[in-house]
Amino acid sequence: MTLIIEKGKVNNGHIVLSKPLSLPEGTEVRIQIEPIETDNTQNTAAEENEDFANQPFFGMWADREDMRDSVAWVRKQREKWDDSAIKN
Repeated sequence: MTLIIEKGKVNNGHIVLSKPLSLPEGTEVRIQIEPIETDNTQNTAAEENEDFANQPFFGMWADREDMRDSVAWVRKQREKWDDSAIKN
């Protein structure tokens, strides 16, 4: 038996984990809830960054070949904006 320990937060009565579990669908689990005691209700910067990186939109363009070089892509977009401003 492998023990998995994950961190989560209670949101509207549900526990929301910081990342998906790597368990097969339908696996039965035993849940033990241990509230984390903190002196401060504020997230640390590291926790906020981790939370941000786990958002569904993070990395959504990772497979876009035209955005491999993001700096070049932005320059090209800005050139288009400049060109359209000149024509108008």
